[in-house]
Amino acid sequence: MSRKTLISTFIAVAMATTALTPLSMVYAAEPAAAVRTIDPTKGVDFAHNHSDIKPDPTARFGKLPNGMTYVIMKNATPPATASLRLRINAGSMMESDQQLGLAHFLEHMAFNGSKNVPEGEMIKILQRHGLEFGPDTNAYTNFDETVYQLDLPKVAEDDIDTGIFLLREAAGNLLLDAKAVDAERGVILGEERARNSPGLNNYKKWTAAAFPGQKYASRLPIGTPEIISGAPRDAFVDFYTAFYRPEQATLVAVGDFDVDAIEAKIKAKFSDWQPATPGALRQTDFGAYKTKGVVVDTYSEKGLRDGMTVTWAKPYADTYQTYGSAADDFADMIRASILNERFERQAKLPESAFAAAGIGVDDMKYTAKVTQLAVTPKPGQAKAAFEQAYTLLRQYELYGATQPELDRVLADLDAGFKAAAQGAATRNTRDLADAIAGSVHQGQVFTSPQQDYDFYLKLKPKMTLDLVNAGIKPLFAGDGPIIWRSAETLGDFDKAAITASYEAVRSVQLTAAEAHATKPWPYTEFGIPSAIVKREEVADLGVVQLTYANGVKATIKSTKFKDDEIGITIRFAGGLDSLSPAARPPIFQASAHGLSEGGLGQLTAAEIKDSLTGRIYGIDFDLGEDATTLRGGTTREDFALQMQVLMAFTTDSAYRADAWERLKAFVPNYYTSLASTPGGVFQMNAERVLHSGDSRFGIPSQDEFLATTNDQVKSLIDTQLKTQPIEITIVGDVTEEQAKAQIAATFATLKPRTATPEPKDSDTVKFPASNLNQVFEHGGRPDQGLTYFAFPTGDFFSDTRRARGLEILADVLSLRLTDEVREKKALAYSPNASSTASNAFTGYGYVSIAAEVKPEDSQPFAEALKTIVTDIKANPIGEDELLRARKPVLDRLENQWKTNGYWSQVLPGTMSDPRRLEAIRTRREQVTGLTAADLQTLAVTYLDLDKMLTIQIKPAEKAQ
Repeated sequence: MSRKTLISTFIAVAMATTALTPLSMVYAAEPAAAVRTIDPTKGVDFAHNHSDIKPDPTARFGKLPNGMTYVIMKNATPPATASLRLRINAGSMMESDQQLGLAHFLEHMAFNGSKNVPEGEMIKILQRHGLEFGPDTNAYTNFDETVYQLDLPKVAEDDIDTGIFLLREAAGNLLLDAKAVDAERGVILGEERARNSPGLNNYKKWTAAAFPGQKYASRLPIGTPEIISGAPRDAFVDFYTAFYRPEQATLVAVGDFDVDAIEAKIKAKFSDWQPATPGALRQTDFGAYKTKGVVVDTYSEKGLRDGMTVTWAKPYADTYQTYGSAADDFADMIRASILNERFERQAKLPESAFAAAGIGVDDMKYTAKVTQLAVTPKPGQAKAAFEQAYTLLRQYELYGATQPELDRVLADLDAGFKAAAQGAATRNTRDLADAIAGSVHQGQVFTSPQQDYDFYLKLKPKMTLDLVNAGIKPLFAGDGPIIWRSAETLGDFDKAAITASYEAVRSVQLTAAEAHATKPWPYTEFGIPSAIVKREEVADLGVVQLTYANGVKATIKSTKFKDDEIGITIRFAGGLDSLSPAARPPIFQASAHGLSEGGLGQLTAAEIKDSLTGRIYGIDFDLGEDATTLRGGTTREDFALQMQVLMAFTTDSAYRADAWERLKAFVPNYYTSLASTPGGVFQMNAERVLHSGDSRFGIPSQDEFLATTNDQVKSLIDTQLKTQPIEITIVGDVTEEQAKAQIAATFATLKPRTATPEPKDSDTVKFPASNLNQVFEHGGRPDQGLTYFAFPTGDFFSDTRRARGLEILADVLSLRLTDEVREKKALAYSPNASSTASNAFTGYGYVSIAAEVKPEDSQPFAEALKTIVTDIKANPIGEDELLRARKPVLDRLENQWKTNGYWSQVLPGTMSDPRRLEAIRTRREQVTGLTAADLQTLAVTYLDLDKMLTIQIKPAEKAQ
C-alpha cells in the first residue's frame, strides 16, 4: 500500500458497507410509468424495453433470434482500442447445495480448454495480441452474475475477431475436461485460502443473521473447500448447461471501430449458439425475506477490526428502472448524502467518539433493500461511538435536513453532472463497457451523461426540502434493525450493553441540529508575480517548459485526450533522499496524515468543503523517494480554484492537532488487521528488510506511530513544502496561456527558494547482503502463508536499457510462474514477478517473486523458482515467450501515450532532471530492441541464487 493512500484506506475500509449504489442516471419526476417486474423465465432483456426512459442514442442494442442480447458503442478514448464484456446472468446464488463455488470455478475453466482452443492456450493467444493476464484479460463472479472481460489494446480486425471468438468459446464450447478440472482445484483452493480473513468470517456470520433461509446467506462466490476439492465433473456440466445459455447472455462491445462491422461479427459468431439442453430456463428459489424485528448480535475473532453496523431491511422487488423509481432512488441518495455530511463533520470534532460513520442505501439483488449505518469507534470508545452516531441518525430522522444542507448537496451534484456531460465525448472505453454491463445487471437504462444532466436539471426544482424530509423516516422504517458489533474483544459492550444503549438513545428527547454558516473562500490573492525568464519547447513530446524569475519551473502539455480534464502536480525537490535515516523521520506517518485533513490556516477541513461546495478540485499529498508532491484534478471552469487550493496548502497548511488525533484513532484497527494475514505482515515488514533496515522505508510499529506527535509531522512536511524548489506540471485540456495565467496568480508570487540541496545518503540505500532468510509470523489461518524472493539489481538512470530489460525479464518470470507454479503444480493462486529500479538511490533495485502459498508449500515453491531461474540462465528464451512478455508492454505504452494520466506521471521532474525526458523518448525503442540473448545475459548477471533474499510469512505456530 502506498503511504499516500493510507488515510483514505482507513476510512474506505471503515466505510465499506456504507457506499451508495451508483445510479446509472437520474430523471425528472414525470407521470409514473407502470412498474414492470423482471420476468426470470424469459431471460435477459434491456430495461428500456420495459421503461418510460429512453437509452443512450449512441449505443446500439440488439437481440439475436436465439435470445442473446448485445450492446455495441463506438468510442475512441483511447484511440484504436476496444473493450469486450460477456455477461452471464448467473452467479453463486444459482448454485445447488452440491455446487457451492462452481459458478466461480467455471469462470476459471473458461481459460482451460474449449472445443477450438486447447487447454492452456487461451491466455497465450491473448498475450500474443497484447493482452496481459489480469490487467487486460480477466473475469469475475459474484452472487448473481459472471462477467468475462477483454480489453483489446488494438482494434485490428484480427484482434477483434480473436476476442469475439474466445468469448464465444467461453459461452458455449467449454470442454470441462475432468483432468483439467482436477488440475485447477488447487488454484481455486489457493484463492479461497488467500481471501480468507477475519473480516470475511464476520461477514459470513452477519449474512446468516440478517438473511436466514435466503440464498445470499449461504452462497459466497468462493464456495467451500470441500466442494472445490471434490465436486464431480457432472456438477460443473450441470451448472454450465443450465445457465450458460444465449437467453442468459449479454455481449458488450465498446471501442474505436465500425459498429455495423462489429454487429455483423457478433451475429456471425453467436447466432449458432443453442442451449445444450433445450427447454425452459432453470429457475432459482432465492428464499423469501423473513421479518425478525430488533436483533442484537456480536462476533469476535483475533485480527478483527472494531466496528458496528445497524441495518434496516425490506423485501426485495426485482423491477426495471423507470422515471419514478429513478427519481425515488435519487431522492434517497440526497437524503443519505446529507446525513453522511453530518457524520463526517461530527467525526472531525475532538469530542467525537467515532472516527468514521455513515449510511448507505442499497438493493441487494434477490435478497433485500437495505439501509445500513456503519460506525468505526475510536479505541476504547465503542459504547459512546454507537450512542453518538445513532443519536445523530435519530435526530435526522426526527427533524430532517436544513435548506443549506440540501443546497450544498445539490450544488455538488450539479457540478458532477455538468462535468460528466462536458467530458462525454471522451469517456474511457473500458469504463463504458463496465457501465453498460452494470446497467444490464441492475435492470437500469443505460443513458448518456447529457441525458443524465438534462434529467437532473428537470428534477432539481422538485427536490424541495419538504420532499426530502418526507422520505427520511421511510429509510429507517424497514424490518429490524439488526445491530451488529464485531471486534477482537467485546469488552463490556456486549449484547446486553448494546441493547441498553439502543433503547436509551430511542427514549431520549432530542432537539433539531444547529445550523452553521459557510465561510467564503479566502485564498484568492497571493501577491505580485515574477516574470518568465525562459521558455523552451520540447517539440517531439508536445511540451512547453517555463522558468520564472523566482526559480519556479513549469511544464505544460496541452492535450485533447479527455475533454474538460486538467491534472496538476506540484513537485517539491527533495523526498526521502533529502532526509537522514539516523533522524528516524516519521515519513509513513506524515504521508498517512493526508495533509488536507488538517485544513488551512483560515479554514478547517469541514469549512473548506463547505466553502467550495459545487466546485471540482482535489488535494493529494505524497512523500516519494526524490520529491514531495501535491496533486489535484479539475475542469477548465475550476482550474483557477484548483491552483489556489494547491497554493494555499503549500503556504498555509494548518496541521490541526484534532485531525492528527482522529487519524491515530484508526491506527489500532489498521495494525490489528495487518497482523491477521500474511499479506498484512509482509506489508509491515518487507520494505524495511529490502532496504537493509533503513528507517525511511516501511511501516513503523504501532507504538512508534502512536508516539509520533503532530509537531513532528508538521515539521517534516513544512520543510518540504516551504523550503524546497518547486516544479509544476500541468497536463490536459488547457492552453499554454491559461496555464501561465494561473501560475502567475499563484506560485509565481512566491519568494525565491534555494537551489536543490545536495541529497543526503543517496548512495547508502543498500539491498541486504547478509541475513538473507527472514521469517515473520502472522495471526491468521494455519494454512496461510506467503513466500517472497528478491535479487539485487541496480538503479534506473545508471542504465535505462538494463532497467527495461529487467522489467521484461520479470514478465517472462511471471509467465513461467503462472505456467509452473499455478497451472502445473497448483501451489498458488497468483504467483507474480516484478522489477523495481530506484530513480533516486544510486545502485538500488531488485527483481522480486512472490506467492501466497501454504506453509508446507514454501519449499516446493522455492524449488520451482530455482528450476525456472536455472533454465532461463542456461537456455535462451523462446521467441513466442518473448513476444507474449513484450507485446502487452509495448501496446500498453502506445495507449498510455494517449492519456493524461501517463503524462502527469512521467513529466514531473523533467526540468530538474533532463534524463527523465530521454527516458520517455527511449522507452519504446529500448523495449523493442531487447532480444532473447539480452534477457538471458541479464538473468545470468542478476538472478544469482546465492544473493537471493527470502522472506517467509508463516502462521505463528509454524514459524521457525
